Amino acid sequence: MAALNDPIPAQWNDYVTQSPVALEVVQDVIYDTLTYTSASTTELIFFAESIATVTRDVTNMTVAGMLPNPESFLIQAPRLYIKWLPTNTLGATELTGSVISDLALLVNTGIVTFVFGTKRYGPIPLWMLSAGGGPDVRLAVSDTSTAGANQNRMISYAQLGGPLFAFFPHLMLSPLQAFSASMTWPAGAVTLGAGNPKISLVFEGQRARAIQ
Repeated sequence: MAALNDPIPAQWNDYVTQSPVALEVVQDVIYDTLTYTSASTTELIFFAESIATVTRDVTNMTVAGMLPNPESFLIQAPRLYIKWLPTNTLGATELTGSVISDLALLVNTGIVTFVFGTKRYGPIPLWMLSAGGGPDVRLAVSDTSTAGANQNRMISYAQLGGPLFAFFPHLMLSPLQAFSASMTWPAGAVTLGAGNPKISLVFEGQRARAIQ
């Protein structure tokens, strides 16, 4: 390592950004995003796609279903984030057409099972997994009497709050080890009022990678 980076002070060897053999550990995430189709979807399989076929806002998997060699990942917490925009609903539809109602419908009956190699972890109820971040849009109601006979218009947005669900002990993904996550709705598909949301599943933790 010293020969590759010379001349540098010896005390800087622990901070080099290139090495033919060493690994560095960085805080990182693994994420994937799939679409839930209202009244149709009963299962979503995450981490089965890669940036070769979808854009980086959808996933950051460079290889479908595994980490490339020599990368490994220490999973400390999973996150569940639903990518939807605030709804703007009127009158009698203000409850059934809101993302607040949809969130409850999705997480109350959904479960997720993680598969690492041949080992299964879960199932875990979706309502136990929080987003850990995202837009913070509050409920707003306004009078629309001039346009709609004194009906109320509701703008709504929702994510799962609370602390992150921590994997303890942490779980490690080795290089080239197959992994996936199956999100299912055993009671059947749910009918949503605000459209077909995109659901992101995120592993938060630490990535070990080659120092280049």
